[in-house]
Amino acid sequence: MDRSEAENTLYEVALDSQLQEGYQGVRLILREVLRKSPLPIRDISRRTGIPVPAVSAARRELEKRKLLTRIGGATLSDAGLDLLNSIGICDQNIPSFHSPYAIPDLIQEQIIEFDVLKEKRPDPDHSLDQSHAISTTCFRRIMYCHENDAIEGRDIAILGDDDLTSLAIMIFSSRYGLKIKSLNVFDIDLRILDFVESISRKLGFEVNLYQIDLKEKLQESYKNSYDVIISDPPYTVAGLTRFAGVGAEMIKENVGGIAFLSYPNLRPVDNALFFRNIVNFGFSPKELIPGFNEYVGAQIHAGKSNMGRFFVSCLDINSSDLPSEGIYTSQRDL
Repeated sequence: MDRSEAENTLYEVALDSQLQEGYQGVRLILREVLRKSPLPIRDISRRTGIPVPAVSAARRELEKRKLLTRIGGATLSDAGLDLLNSIGICDQNIPSFHSPYAIPDLIQEQIIEFDVLKEKRPDPDHSLDQSHAISTTCFRRIMYCHENDAIEGRDIAILGDDDLTSLAIMIFSSRYGLKIKSLNVFDIDLRILDFVESISRKLGFEVNLYQIDLKEKLQESYKNSYDVIISDPPYTVAGLTRFAGVGAEMIKENVGGIAFLSYPNLRPVDNALFFRNIVNFGFSPKELIPGFNEYVGAQIHAGKSNMGRFFVSCLDINSSDLPSEGIYTSQRDL
């Protein structure tokens, strides 16, 4: 197979599978299978950043062309190897390059305490896109926040807390004697608020709890009040935009703040729209970390999502101008 034929094949696979990532996405899928085969579809999604359904569609087209086989996962056929070789990709024994955001051993004791305290938390409400983050993710978030000056002396607002990020903050702050100015949890789910309240009483930690539907206009008393926003919003563009916009309204005027926003791997057009929206709200990206969060569930995203750290300048945001329909995955247009 020559290079022209190989490239045409990649274009055809992208077209027939309706892969938004196009030629580059198909190339990346094949390259990852080459580097780590046999590779289950979930792992392909994690390694490429392409959602599971899109990987599945591309894999079917590659199998039709006998470029991939399934032997305990996706494996390149001889034809697939030949195609990659034609475009200059060959098997090389290069060590993997891993993210540096690992949890220190010293934190394991706190994670054990967290696991005991969260044992009876409410089951996830999938209609609200709830999908619990694993315990190490919660502490990875808090250590990341602390490393970036977002804990001590801060007014912190958590928008949606089914992951119990607030509980991780309580444990971590108590262990190291960190003084938080205020910890505030906003959630539509009264079950979560009641559970956080019961744990905060047990730990003797003051938390302000607010039942709020973030699809509604934000109350004036919540605006311009917080230094830090932490949120893992619904994974639609409308949901991400809405939660980020409300967070921008909550950031203190004339001071600005920091936002930690978890978001999934989106189709390129949706990803571009999401970032265009939040830049218009005054979000300035400082760091974007792929695969930072891991969940029990969230199968469409291979059980992972990304972390974005943003500085937020105060632009004139009005929640009534933000999207209020199609917020949750179950409401999206297919």
